Amino acid sequence: MYLTEIVQTLVYQTHVIKFGKRIHYMNHTRITCSILLLFFCATIGICQTPNSISVHGTLVDAENGNPIADVLVRVAPEEIGRVYPDREFAHAIATDAKGTFSLTIPNEPQNYYAFSLMALHPQYQAKLLRQEMLPPKSRYNLGEIVLRRTLFLQGNVSSAKNAEGVVINLKMHNKSADFFRAAAPIEHAAKTDTAGNFHFADLYPIEYTLTASRDGVIIAYVASINPQKQTQISVRVPKLDTLRGSVVDEQERPIAGGQIYATRHSETPEGHGAILAATQTDDAGNFQMQVLETEARFLSLEVRKSGYFSRIYENVDVGKMPSVIPLEKGITLKGRVILPRDVRSDAQYTVKVFPAYTQMESSLNPLALHKPLLSKSFPVTMSTFIVDGLFAEEYRFYIVGDGISATGIDVKASADPEELLMIAESPVKALEGRVLWADTGKPVHNAVVSRSWYPWELHPSDMSMTLDRFEAETDAAGRFKFDNLTEARYQLYIRAVHTTFEATTERYQRTLVHKQIEIPACGTGYRIYLGSRDGTPFAK
Repeated sequence: MYLTEIVQTLVYQTHVIKFGKRIHYMNHTRITCSILLLFFCATIGICQTPNSISVHGTLVDAENGNPIADVLVRVAPEEIGRVYPDREFAHAIATDAKGTFSLTIPNEPQNYYAFSLMALHPQYQAKLLRQEMLPPKSRYNLGEIVLRRTLFLQGNVSSAKNAEGVVINLKMHNKSADFFRAAAPIEHAAKTDTAGNFHFADLYPIEYTLTASRDGVIIAYVASINPQKQTQISVRVPKLDTLRGSVVDEQERPIAGGQIYATRHSETPEGHGAILAATQTDDAGNFQMQVLETEARFLSLEVRKSGYFSRIYENVDVGKMPSVIPLEKGITLKGRVILPRDVRSDAQYTVKVFPAYTQMESSLNPLALHKPLLSKSFPVTMSTFIVDGLFAEEYRFYIVGDGISATGIDVKASADPEELLMIAESPVKALEGRVLWADTGKPVHNAVVSRSWYPWELHPSDMSMTLDRFEAETDAAGRFKFDNLTEARYQLYIRAVHTTFEATTERYQRTLVHKQIEIPACGTGYRIYLGSRDGTPFAK
């Protein structure tokens, strides 16, 4: 029944009651007013455009179908205009004793098009679901969401003189395509009891590398274990080889404090290696260490000492290692730096050393750049620096840091070097602008702008997955900004989402738009246009 019909009926009944007894009139009037108020409030809610949806479901055990309480359910509404739509799971709730949950998330059709749900529990494997949202729908019942229990692994350390207190470590293999790595702990550790037994829980159906160590020395190594395939394991402790020798310089004088590392390398790209043992030379340059018996092809030995060139032996057969290991002394360079006056007194500057032939061109591809040979940081209050362990070759030195424009000089390292003087007084710059739609001139918000980087901005340990610091996201006015840059040419890679409403399906369609341009110099006021009628790369 429509609201107008309900109201007319109630008014008619009220008039009829007037001819009856007064008490009936008053009671019915109160009832009528209450019903009118109830329908009025309910109708207002119905007539308003819903701006939220409710998500419901029940988490159950895959083995027995029983409900699971205290599951953390996290939901992220995916925004239409974002390149990374589900970066944050801002809405969360825990399941009750019946395993059910119910939460509310935003549902403006012009802003959201889907939601992602992640279920987390320490005793179950994490699960990720994704659901597209339909504009007229305000309630989503996901039904039963089945979770599988995490796996366990138990075992025993055998053939060990003292099996108690052995540290067992599990490290998950590097399979980046596996969702497990996004929610599961990468490493686990446990200690053996008096009988040499150990136990792990909360594992995932993926391969792990196992190591057993005592007093910092690895006494057992298992390249691959999958708890889905084996729940019981016996870890055999093989024979430990004794490696001894001495480290000397070019004049055969003993080198004290030299560091020696024996490394067991992985058998597969996804697996993990491990430092089996480490020690250092005494005052007489001698060392002795226990090394796990390992095939020569997986074993390497590195000897290092500050101021000397490191020596690395690959495919090590412990019985055939030379008893005397010579190290060649490197060249030490001393320098003095002049920094900008407005640099913070608690800041640091870094000296980065590159081979002389390194191409100092910007790139959006981290694999296309040479990383520095070494980086050493100093407080800005220290105007002198020392870099040692260099060959008698030519290098390219750079001074970098917050508020310090990258400054480089060519250096020739020799046995009798002069003191270097590096002046880094050029101020840093900002690169900022706006991203606009070419067809309408309106700003593009939530576009991801990636800028290229130079070798001097990288660290020796940098990998492509850690370079998100070179990204910015445009605001509501389409603005982006990169601070603390050196004056140079930069490439920009812009990714944005263009949405259009289709009347036939009553849904918004998303199109990912890409664009790559080159900016001749740092500055402000760049306008970058995206769209089919974009005839210019940028305007200023």
